[in-house]
Amino acid sequence: MKEAKEGGMKEAKDSWTDVIYNRRSGEFLGRTSSSWGLILLFYLVFYGVLAGMFSLTIWVLLQTLDENVPRHQDRIANPGEGRPSGLFVRSV
Repeated sequence: MKEAKEGGMKEAKDSWTDVIYNRRSGEFLGRTSSSWGLILLFYLVFYGVLAGMFSLTIWVLLQTLDENVPRHQDRIANPGEGRPSGLFVRSV
């Protein structure tokens, strides 16, 4: 009976380690090396395209800036003032 328990525990341990690396099929975490390579290639291309799109949009937006126009303005009109301040003043 004790031998049966040990055999069952050894099978459970083998099945748990087979999930990480299966020596019989050569799989790591359930995938072969060619499967991992295809996944890696897909993500390299995918994120490369995303980085390229981001770089392109930043470049296009930077092309819209004019070198002769100041980027920062110190004196901006107050947006809350809709009328001149002295227009409706009553004289007493």
